[in-house]
Amino acid sequence: MSSPRNNGTFIIVIQDAKLMRILICCLAGLVVCLFWNIICVTAAWAKGSGPKIWFLAIIYFILGCPGAYYLWYRPLYRAMRNESALKFGWFFLFYLVHIAFCVYAAVSPSILFVGKSLTGIFPAISLIGDSVIVGIFYFIGFALFCLESLLSMCVIQRVYLYFRGSGKEAEMRREAARSAARAAF
Repeated sequence: MSSPRNNGTFIIVIQDAKLMRILICCLAGLVVCLFWNIICVTAAWAKGSGPKIWFLAIIYFILGCPGAYYLWYRPLYRAMRNESALKFGWFFLFYLVHIAFCVYAAVSPSILFVGKSLTGIFPAISLIGDSVIVGIFYFIGFALFCLESLLSMCVIQRVYLYFRGSGKEAEMRREAARSAARAAF
């Protein structure tokens, strides 16, 4: 006799729920990182940095939080609910962009974005000489973005293992081959 606890699908559903809880923690971590970024940039602006970095920090928060929800959290939720290989691919694409942003924000060189608009290690080092408290705030932001990057790497690894174990990778390859064959004719 099979009980609900021994049912294989019940175990998979529990594993899905665990993975989704970790993913929601990652989404909440991003919100915390970007909110802390606003606090730090506001402190830097109060100590003499320009208002441009504050507006950029606000833009990161306004675009980053809903963007993360719509671009990688919701597609993974729907992919796990519907077992859609295409939605898994969408998730992997945008989640890699998320990881790249978090790693970039942790380092925060002034290449793409304005120098002190993200709380990375480089702005923290440059600000610690001007104002110790603002520098410490930026170091805390650096630590938060590092933790978010590590958690995000663990999440993508777990999702990829789930994706491989569910057979969706092979389905995605077959679908890509069919699409290439249709495009050739």
